[in-house]
Amino acid sequence: MPMENMVHMFGGTKKKSTLVDENVIFFPREDEGSPRQVILDNFCKEQVFLFRECMTKNDNDENKCSQTKRILDVCSADAFAKVNTDPKWVF
Repeated sequence: MPMENMVHMFGGTKKKSTLVDENVIFFPREDEGSPRQVILDNFCKEQVFLFRECMTKNDNDENKCSQTKRILDVCSADAFAKVNTDPKWVF
């Protein structure tokens, strides 16, 4: 754990980090056409379909779709590892 977090946990100072860039760029994660969805569509199309189908059948209760989520998690971890090491994937 970084030292700055330990100080804040015990009430030593206000929680204001000087290590974080204040200009954070937020990418839409679940929107169609977002970088995340494009990557999943290229590498895990079937797994995404099965997970979304399960979520639809179960009123979006993720707890009831744990098996398909685990399968999607494995596929997406591999996909993002490939994308992060391949220079052709630039957004």
